[in-house]
Amino acid sequence: MVAAICIELDQSRSNHPTLFTNCNDQPKLHTVYFGGGSPSVLTPQELHRIFEAIHRNFNLDDTLEITLEANPEDLNALNLATWKSLGINRLSIGIQSLDDTELQWMNRKHTSMQSREALALAATYGFHNVSIDLIYGSEKKSLSQWKEELNWAANCGATHLSCYAMTIEDKTTFGHRTEKGLMKAPPDEHAEAQFQYLGQWAAREQWEHYEISNLCIPGHRAMHNSHYWEGHPYIGVGPSAHAFNGTHRRWNIAQNHIYMEKLNRGEITYEEESLSASDQLNERLMTGLRLINGVQLSDLELICPGYGEKKKDIIEKLKSRGWLGDDAARLIIPMESRFLCDAITVELMVD
Repeated sequence: MVAAICIELDQSRSNHPTLFTNCNDQPKLHTVYFGGGSPSVLTPQELHRIFEAIHRNFNLDDTLEITLEANPEDLNALNLATWKSLGINRLSIGIQSLDDTELQWMNRKHTSMQSREALALAATYGFHNVSIDLIYGSEKKSLSQWKEELNWAANCGATHLSCYAMTIEDKTTFGHRTEKGLMKAPPDEHAEAQFQYLGQWAAREQWEHYEISNLCIPGHRAMHNSHYWEGHPYIGVGPSAHAFNGTHRRWNIAQNHIYMEKLNRGEITYEEESLSASDQLNERLMTGLRLINGVQLSDLELICPGYGEKKKDIIEKLKSRGWLGDDAARLIIPMESRFLCDAITVELMVD
């Protein structure tokens, strides 16, 4: 897999010509993100090989943020020293819960104690830009437990927090359990109460709740993910990775063995679609409405001229319900209505 990823990195410029048309030298990267699974399981040697391929093809001299997603159990002295030496300057640690019973229920390998120790150890190796993931809304988590976890998050040394509602998807372990009647999806009110408390906690602790699922100490927004949400171009490398150039979206084969075989044979590993004006506008709404600053109406007009007039009645209706803020230039979902973001976004989409 590492060899295949390096091959794709070496093909990046030829695979994405529209993004690098004006680059005579190595293109500069604003951010780099290792995610989409558990990249922290890579050995130091494997990570070195990937970084060598990145440096062959891109200039990282001005790169502001290099993030690595990590499992708590993978934070040890050797890995942390390696990550630091490679230039990784931000960690995203998948803690998920501080309750060992809930962690076992989620099939997580780490314990609450390992999570606490991981944060402390990361700090000793100079990682002070750290994000942690927490999950709320599960049947195993009470509101009082959620409050305790957030109180810990405020004092654990993390600068960024990603909080996701427990969802049950088809063809997953939880999906199969639900089908068999072994578990039930908790009511929406359960997750909503915990989400609303999250907003109250952020205001009290003076954390910036800048995206529905993401909060930070001011000045520590996730640069890489913010680029996604703001609609900027990006490339993706590896199985299932996505790329976007503003008008076209591309995604790699999901199956690992097929991805590797095609790269080794010199075959195309991706599918691609051209986004219509409606697609582009709807995607802009889906990501932009999640942000605290919402979406600039003038940006939507550039994509679909006449959008504001076409959706005037819908926008006024949503404002009257308190689902949109009273801002003539932007579409912004107020904090108290952000749990309804998906439903609000659907109303604003175009065919």
